[in-house]
Amino acid sequence: MAAILPASQAIRDLQADRLLTQSRTQQQALEVDQAIDSQRAALAINPRDARLHEALAESARTLWFFRRTDTLKAEADTAFANAKRLSPSWPKPHYEHARMYAFREDYARGLTLLQGAIDRDPNNAAYWLERARYLELSGQTAQAKGAYDRCLTLNRNVGECRDGLRALEGRP
Repeated sequence: MAAILPASQAIRDLQADRLLTQSRTQQQALEVDQAIDSQRAALAINPRDARLHEALAESARTLWFFRRTDTLKAEADTAFANAKRLSPSWPKPHYEHARMYAFREDYARGLTLLQGAIDRDPNNAAYWLERARYLELSGQTAQAKGAYDRCLTLNRNVGECRDGLRALEGRP
């Protein structure tokens, strides 16, 4: 009996992975509604897979950008929350969730969500660059300079951080 449980989980994993691969193909073909349906089907098979929740969250977020429905927004928020809960040390769901709100110019919410990614991976220059951009766009110049500086400290080769600092020179 004990061998049956791992085998059945492996079968569910394979089925869910097949649906996730199918959803990626559908997204590339700009069939986002079908991709979301495939992701939902994958989650019905394997609801404890954080990757599946994160994929659904990104798809629902993308559709929400265009359709602006409360249902899609709620689905994206819920799926991001599930991915974070199922994989608490994974920074990607925090980062992608932050982008959802930054796209809608809700930088305060984006900064709050982005902090989760920074907390989990504080040495990721890309997260600091994103933070600097949100801060700059929300008029928090001094804090933006600090985030650009941190980005450059982590990776001197990130030209966007250097350019951001130059653009902010002389601004309070």
